Amino acid sequence: MLVGTLVLAIVATACGSDDASGPATSASATTAVIGATTSTVGTTTTSSTSTSTSTSAPSTTTSTTTPPGVQLVLSETGLGTAAFGAEADGVVSYVDSIIGAPTTDTGWVDPATFGACPGTELRIVTWNDLSLYFSDESIVATGRRHFMSYIYGPAFAAEINPLGLRTSNGIGVGSTVAELRGAFPTAVVNPGDELAGPSFFIVDGLFGYLSGISDADVVTEFVGGFGCGE
Repeated sequence: MLVGTLVLAIVATACGSDDASGPATSASATTAVIGATTSTVGTTTTSSTSTSTSTSAPSTTTSTTTPPGVQLVLSETGLGTAAFGAEADGVVSYVDSIIGAPTTDTGWVDPATFGACPGTELRIVTWNDLSLYFSDESIVATGRRHFMSYIYGPAFAAEINPLGLRTSNGIGVGSTVAELRGAFPTAVVNPGDELAGPSFFIVDGLFGYLSGISDADVVTEFVGGFGCGE
């Protein structure tokens, strides 16, 4: 804000005398100037910018998926909770509910279609590398359609399908002969002959085939129950 005030005061006093002895008084002038002062009040706003950096480590979640086939435990009495001798359609529905619909189903046919199979009718239901056999005649039942045996393997692709079928102590297709012997100390391992390759026998109703008989060789196929050719 600028305020300017200028005051000029001039006072002149003159005295004259006809008397020669009287001194003459000269004019005295006083000048007063009040200057203007400009005062600028500035408001300075300081802006402070705060930068917050949040660093969070990426989270890694490891998920292990258990194949549904683990529910179908391989044993000499059946497959999972499906016992040999159980009604055929019920067993198919049970396995279907765990690993999905079968890939093939022969329906009920003449047993001679598949060689030396017992009874008057035979049905084979397959889920890729797993096949279930049904008949109206076997060691466990007679005169009615029932579950009599299964075959799991060999794998017809790089990986067995369905995955996860094993014995109660963890032996399945792909297990080594060393693992087989460790889980079943009384298992018999046979080198095979010109008719059949290397095999193993655990107990009546549970046996299978091997890639060889060394510790590093593996299980290629499981057979449960008593089916065709028995």
